[in-house]
Amino acid sequence: MNSMVRFFQVAGLAVAGLITSAAAMAQDTCVNEPERAHELRVLDEIQITELMERFEVVAAPKRLHHMLASLVAASPKLRRGPAVHLLAYEDKDLNAYAADHGMVILTSAMWSQKEDLSDDELAAVMAHELAHIEGHDSLVEACTNLQRLGQPAMRFEDARDRMALEMFNPRSRLARQAQQQLHAQEHAADVRAIALLRAVGRNPQAMVSVLAKIHGTTPSALNLLMGTTHPELRARLEKAQAAVDAVGAGRPLQSAQ
Repeated sequence: MNSMVRFFQVAGLAVAGLITSAAAMAQDTCVNEPERAHELRVLDEIQITELMERFEVVAAPKRLHHMLASLVAASPKLRRGPAVHLLAYEDKDLNAYAADHGMVILTSAMWSQKEDLSDDELAAVMAHELAHIEGHDSLVEACTNLQRLGQPAMRFEDARDRMALEMFNPRSRLARQAQQQLHAQEHAADVRAIALLRAVGRNPQAMVSVLAKIHGTTPSALNLLMGTTHPELRARLEKAQAAVDAVGAGRPLQSAQ
């Protein structure tokens, strides 16, 4: 799913080699335009409103709000704003979302006894979402799509619809490029989340374990749906584990590509 509703979403990096220098300059202009950020915020808020109309809004446990606040405090970018808020709704499926303007959304399954996620794993989920917000991932993705389509003045909503159609075409070059960017973003968010976990004194290994729990090893309708936006699970776990090992060895973390 795109933008705000990407499942267990990332940190906005343009994928190397996918766009020319001229397109990169145009993308940077788009990303830095307040009007474009506002346009995306309106779309995200519409999605959030629709989501909350379909599901019952619930209060997340206070400890999750404290976790989120500690992770935000560990990020210089997030401390500068926008303010980050936590929203939750009742649902039996494990799910998490992020919106660039400062919203982390969780389903109640995340803290249910049935799923039994540890506090470190819950923090890993939120750290991953915060990495998306840090990098303005959704805005970067939306602006890059305008360049792929050769329509820098197109509305984000229209570009999103066009790219959604491309995703159904297995031969689409645009779809492959978009997929590669989304995969790179997901890997980068995992790596950044590991750094945030360490910064607040939590176990970085929780990033690996929660990825395995949420995405699972058994194919499901959700896993099939997410196949275009999320990397293959084994590769994702391997890269996350490599980042955890680097943290343990005191080596600098590299953004995954």
